[in-house]
Amino acid sequence: MDKQKEFKKKLFEQINYVPHSGQIKLHFPEKQHRFTVAVCGRRFGKSLSSAMEAIYTITQPNKRIWVVAPTYELSNKVFREVYKKLVIEMGWKPKRFSERDQFLEFDWGSSIQGKSANNPSTLLGESNSLVILDEAAYIDKRVWEQYLRPTLSDQKDSRAIFITTPSGFNWVHELYQRDDPEWFSFNSPSWDNHHAFPDGYQDKDLQEIRRNLSPQIFQQEYGASFTSMGGIVYESFRRDTHVGDFPHDPRKPTFCSMDFGYRQPAVLWFQTWIDTDGLEHINVIDEIVHERNIKTETLARRILQKPYHVARYYADPAGGQVQSQTGMGDIAQMRNFGIYCRFPRDKVSRSIATGIDHVRSFFENADGIHRIHIDKKCKGLIEDLEAYRYELDKDNRPLKENPLKDGRSDHSMDSLRMFFVTHYPIKNMQMKVVSR
Repeated sequence: MDKQKEFKKKLFEQINYVPHSGQIKLHFPEKQHRFTVAVCGRRFGKSLSSAMEAIYTITQPNKRIWVVAPTYELSNKVFREVYKKLVIEMGWKPKRFSERDQFLEFDWGSSIQGKSANNPSTLLGESNSLVILDEAAYIDKRVWEQYLRPTLSDQKDSRAIFITTPSGFNWVHELYQRDDPEWFSFNSPSWDNHHAFPDGYQDKDLQEIRRNLSPQIFQQEYGASFTSMGGIVYESFRRDTHVGDFPHDPRKPTFCSMDFGYRQPAVLWFQTWIDTDGLEHINVIDEIVHERNIKTETLARRILQKPYHVARYYADPAGGQVQSQTGMGDIAQMRNFGIYCRFPRDKVSRSIATGIDHVRSFFENADGIHRIHIDKKCKGLIEDLEAYRYELDKDNRPLKENPLKDGRSDHSMDSLRMFFVTHYPIKNMQMKVVSR
C-alpha cells in the first residue's frame, strides 16, 4: 500500500470511519485518478463518503476544497459532516468558521466551503485542490465546464469527484463513459451499504421500496443504473392490459385534469377506487382530446355539461399565464365558471421528467401491478400513449431528458401527468398546492 493510501487508512481509523464496500471503491481505487465519477443509489452514504474525502484533503497544508451541490441545503450536508467529525468529535480548533457561509479554515492554511450551483457568480476566481460535485446529475453541465473545471487548472494534483444518483442519460453519463486514464468511474447500488440494508438486496425495507416503484425508477434510484425508455415514454402501457370497459360509476369519486394547449386542450376525467390488493386504482373514464380551436370559455361550458359530479379539478400551471386577448389566464377564466383548478407549485412536481417517472409507477410497479385502467372510448388518450416518444440519437438513446412536443400527443400526456403529480404527491417531496 502506497503512502497516501496508508495515511488515508489510518486517518479513517482515527476518526472512526468504516467505509462499506461501495465507499471503498471511492476511497481506495486500484489506480490514482484526478477525476472520479461515482454513480450511487439512494442511501449509499454519498454525503458521508464525500465528507471523508474532503477530510483527507483538508488535513494536508494549503488545500482549498469546494463542495458544490444543486442547492446550499445539499452542500451543507457534506460541510456539516466535515465540521462534526473534525471540530466536534476530534476537537480540532478552526482558525475561521462560518455556519452561514459554510466556511471552515484551519491554521495550516486549508479550508472547505459549501457552494450552490444555482449561484454561478460565486464560483469564479479561485484555485481549488478538490471540487466535490454532490448530486452532479442535477447540476447544469455548464457549471462544471465554465466555472468549476478552470479552478482546477493551477494545481497539478487537484481533483474532482462527481458523486450522484443517476438521472437518465445526461452529461454525467457522458463522463461516466469517458475513456481517459485521468478518469475513473464506478457505480454502486444502495444495497452495497450494509449499514442501511443489512441483508443486502434481499433486505425487507429495500424490497418494500422495490414493490412500490416502477422497475425503471427502482433501477435508477436504488440500482444506480442509467435507464432509458428506448423511445416510447410509457413502454409498460399495453392495450390488452390497460384498456377495457371502465364507464362512469356514480359511487366512485370523480376528478378532472386539463392541459390548455394553444386552442387544442386535453381534458381527462378520472375515478378512483380501492382494489382487493389494498391499493388505490384509477379509471380514466372520459376525455376531450385532439379537438382544435376550442376557446377556454367554450371548454369550460363543455366540461360542466358532462354528467359528472367532479370533486376536484387539476390543471397545468402554465394556464395561469395571462393571455393578451382576454387579459386573463386560462385558470382564471375557468374560475369564472366555478371551476377552481389546483396545481403544484414546486419545481420537482413541475418537472416533466420527474412527473413521467411518477406516472410510470402507476402503469406498472415492481410487482407487476397495474393501477391505471382506461375506458376504451378514450381513443385519443390511447393513441397518445402509443405515440409519446423521446427523440433518439444514432445509438438509440434519448437526445433530451424530456419527450418530444409534437403538438398533438403531448397535450393529453401533460393532462395525465398533472393529475398524478397533484392528486398523488410525489413521495418524499414536500409539495405546495394552491387553488385559484
